[in-house]
Amino acid sequence: MNKKKNWIWSIVAVVLAALSIWTVVQQTRDYSLDDFNNYISNADPLWIGIAIICMAAYILFEGLALLSVLKAFGYKRSVNKGIIYSAADIYFSAITPSATGGQPASAFFMLSDGVPAAVSAVALLLNLVMYTASIMTIGIIAIIIRPELFINFSTLSTVLIAIGYLILGILMTLIILLINREDWVHAIGLFFIKLLGKIKFIRNTKRFEDKLEKITAEYRECAEMIDGHRGMLVKCFVFNFFQRALQMCVSVALFIAGGGAITRAADVWATHAFSVIGSSVIPVPGAMGVIDYLLVDGMKNLMPADQAVSLELASRGISFYICVLVCILIVGFGYFSLNRRIKLLKSEDDD
Repeated sequence: MNKKKNWIWSIVAVVLAALSIWTVVQQTRDYSLDDFNNYISNADPLWIGIAIICMAAYILFEGLALLSVLKAFGYKRSVNKGIIYSAADIYFSAITPSATGGQPASAFFMLSDGVPAAVSAVALLLNLVMYTASIMTIGIIAIIIRPELFINFSTLSTVLIAIGYLILGILMTLIILLINREDWVHAIGLFFIKLLGKIKFIRNTKRFEDKLEKITAEYRECAEMIDGHRGMLVKCFVFNFFQRALQMCVSVALFIAGGGAITRAADVWATHAFSVIGSSVIPVPGAMGVIDYLLVDGMKNLMPADQAVSLELASRGISFYICVLVCILIVGFGYFSLNRRIKLLKSEDDD
């Protein structure tokens, strides 16, 4: 892992987090930290505890999803290992644009545990497929159960959410085609690369062609390896679905903790789902700023503006910021344990 690059992205993420919080607070006039403190101090501790449990389950379920794939290929690993793989993915995804750093970090720990590179690559690719499928499924559920909430977002938010649905739909289609008919996608991709090269939109077409070859080769290998493991795909999807659904339940638990009616739980859950869909449009680390704006914009239709800001700050505080901090500790423990294991092996070899 590139430590210097990770430190730079960590600093960028902290700056973005500070700007995001400041922007959220500025959305409501006369809002102060006292309003947030009053919201938290008057909240029901039981429901805050449930929100924290949902956050922890978010980390656990991604680990279970990855373990289900590894087990299907004959590489059974402990739940503790799965949690480390998950924490690495979540943490590095949170500090890098478009979550590009998560998969390499998770693969690093898998390789260190003796999982072959090909298997770890396929496991992470499948997890990405099921992650996308679960987000799209949740988005469809939200639009079915609460279509009026989508309409009540501001114009900018509605546009972002609509584009989010479109992008996820295209991405899902491409992924399915890559796994089943990667030759089609390769041919289409090659056509557009050559077209963009002819109109001088891109200069080094060879670099893009090599990248396309690599992507299609990875998905071809994925398709070959998953043949005969359809049950594993279902398990991976279910774990991913619960992971994302439980993350949105953090907002629901905090809404009820703050005195909100349980009968409005589905409204809060759907609003959070729409916000997640909309935040997938802009490749900002951890979707910071984008999802914060969308959550406040949506929650203001369900409660007073100052309460919406407090709920958003509390929800993101637990589901994202505290979650990332927990993941840092888990990754640190995993890295420390790995180094210790390497030193022990070296000392045994020296003996």
